[in-house]
Amino acid sequence: QSYELRPWQTSGDVENDELVVIYQNWEEIRRLMWDYVSIVRTNKRLQRAAARLRNLKREVQEFYWSNHVTSEILELRNLVETASLIVECAIRRHESRGLHYTLDYPHTDDSRPPLDSTLRRY
Repeated sequence: QSYELRPWQTSGDVENDELVVIYQNWEEIRRLMWDYVSIVRTNKRLQRAAARLRNLKREVQEFYWSNHVTSEILELRNLVETASLIVECAIRRHESRGLHYTLDYPHTDDSRPPLDSTLRRY
């Protein structure tokens, strides 16, 4: 399945003097990932992280389409996407594996070899 990209509209662009917004969002993602998605996890914290990341993703998209594109905006967009993928994989993994301990699933499933997490977006 293919997706059609919207044409780039420069008429609504404004000078990007909102670096404080970008840096605040970077910091929020870092704190969110450390507090909710780091080594010891719970389903509740992972769901909370996923919900906040959905909101951040919407905010970043709005910011992306209404400002001049800079490397900082692109990095923020990639950061929120990567964080979302990590959280989605963590939610789907129902076992503790390696350093990542899930309080809701404290055991490792040794009945099969460990599998890499894969996601598809369609």
